[in-house]
Amino acid sequence: MRIISMMCVLLLVQLGLSGCTSDEELWQQSLQSGASEAAAEVKRLVVKIDQQSIRNTKLLKSYADVVKQQSPDLREIVDTLATDATVNGPIVKGLQERLESATKAVPQAVKGGEKAVLELQQELNAIQVAADPVLFGMMLTDPINVLADMSKGKLARVEAMSKEATLQANQAGDYGPGSQLVGNPNYGGWKQDSQGRSFWEWYGMYAMFSNLFSSPIHYGSWAGNRGYSYYSDYGRNYYTSPSQRKGQQAQATKTKQKFQKSGKSFKSPYAKTRAGGSTTAKRSAVKSANKFSSKSKRSSFKTPSKFAKSRSSQSSARSSYSRTSRSFSGGK
Repeated sequence: MRIISMMCVLLLVQLGLSGCTSDEELWQQSLQSGASEAAAEVKRLVVKIDQQSIRNTKLLKSYADVVKQQSPDLREIVDTLATDATVNGPIVKGLQERLESATKAVPQAVKGGEKAVLELQQELNAIQVAADPVLFGMMLTDPINVLADMSKGKLARVEAMSKEATLQANQAGDYGPGSQLVGNPNYGGWKQDSQGRSFWEWYGMYAMFSNLFSSPIHYGSWAGNRGYSYYSDYGRNYYTSPSQRKGQQAQATKTKQKFQKSGKSFKSPYAKTRAGGSTTAKRSAVKSANKFSSKSKRSSFKTPSKFAKSRSSQSSARSSYSRTSRSFSGGK
């Protein structure tokens, strides 16, 4: 009888300890696990890039060599574009910075509650998907196609229609070389001029693109007349940080309000997918969406309601074991 009573006491202790697991502890575990998985995916991507096992990294370098030989005066900007094929390029650096920020944000998200935890989990999932070598290779089609446009017809665009066909299909404006990168926060951002108009400002060495444009690219015009790019039409969901996305939304809202005051209509530049992407580009978008969805399901955690239900079950179990213990010990 004494052995049975001791076993019941041990079970009670175990149930009591599990009952002490709080929502915050469960969220902490879930987010830390997500951060570790995202870090592992980014690390694998870096290894594959270093090994040059992603086809489009080699193609980007090859296109860069052709354009430099053809137009030596463009060497600096071409070399800058070629860094996208390395771990020092803005795409990989952007993922690493997002991963670092997301990892540091875990404690704050846990304190912020369920909504904050869900948002951070979604960001970690997006980073994992973006680190997929296939998706990264598709992101490289934008700088590759910029080089194709700079080659004066010598090089063909990849996974996309020709420049002329894209402009015609979308009734888009011709914003010159580099237009596929406009709107991508890895390469620049929207700034306001002295007249309150938003224009595209390139980051760092990409500022050399400004010399290739006849005039600044203004957001209002670009939003309604942009052509196809892989980032804007397929990759934006995974290669944009939460803060960058908020900035894009704020820019669209501000421009819409400004247009409405002038009696003009405005649509977000992402309101519809532009024509121009290949079948492969479209398939990669579907694959990435499915992968993101599956990761979101696998990384689910207990919400307060689920946890309350769990605690209720544990409480019932403890009561049951308590009654059993008393019966084995003669009701004492």
